[in-house]
Amino acid sequence: MTSDGISQLLDHIGLRTNTYYAGPLCGLHDFGAGDGVGHLHVIRSGEIRAVQVGHPDIHVREPTLLFYPRPIDHRLDIDESVAADVLCARVSYEAGRENPITQSFPAVVVIPFAAMRRIDTTLVSLFAEAMEDMPGRRAMLDRLCDILVIQIVRFAIAQNFVQQGVLAGLAHPRLSRLLVDLLNDPRQPWTVDHMATRTHQSRNGFIREFGRVLGDTPADFLTQIRIAMAMRLLRKGRPVALVAGEVGYNSQPAFSRAFAREVGSSPSDWLRETQEGK
Repeated sequence: MTSDGISQLLDHIGLRTNTYYAGPLCGLHDFGAGDGVGHLHVIRSGEIRAVQVGHPDIHVREPTLLFYPRPIDHRLDIDESVAADVLCARVSYEAGRENPITQSFPAVVVIPFAAMRRIDTTLVSLFAEAMEDMPGRRAMLDRLCDILVIQIVRFAIAQNFVQQGVLAGLAHPRLSRLLVDLLNDPRQPWTVDHMATRTHQSRNGFIREFGRVLGDTPADFLTQIRIAMAMRLLRKGRPVALVAGEVGYNSQPAFSRAFAREVGSSPSDWLRETQEGK
């Protein structure tokens, strides 16, 4: 796997975490999908039952990461008599909640601390920062949670945790280099034949393998990357007409049609709704 594939992917989707609680927790605590964000719960100690709609309960009895990559109604149930030591963060994406990361992961990811290598330093820094009221504390906690999510993504790829989606593609011996190239420069006039040549396969063989591993056609995946890139540029104030060319479309109407098919609204309407929802 090419080493910078994850970096390119995270850059395109604009991953952001926002820490909002760190300390002892007991009783019932609900987290609603209506908030429009995912969640990361870093459980340092204590026993917790995590209840999520449409999925089996999760019983946590050792230090564990609970990662909800996309919005889902869930509850943390903790015995009133014995508090758990927990840090909670919201997880959002500038490219929107439907993106290659959220589409690759299951609804909830459960990873005991002991299963992940090299997270000790991150966790020590995270909980030390949480205990101190120092200048820049919130920014430090947010950045450390960003690092934890990146480590979760690395773990998922290394352990073949994800069987389909872009993370599976980045771990694939024939597709990984192509995916990195697409993520690096989606504005190029990529064709299916060109992509197939880059993977040293026939056109039909490439399409079949791409669909099996990514769960999408090559053209649909390229569109997703282009639209994710466009969302980030629009948020930064770039005019729609300029964004169209910067993400690989020959005209603003062609870009607007592709954006509407992917997102359900025009670029200008989406941007206005996003800004009003802040």
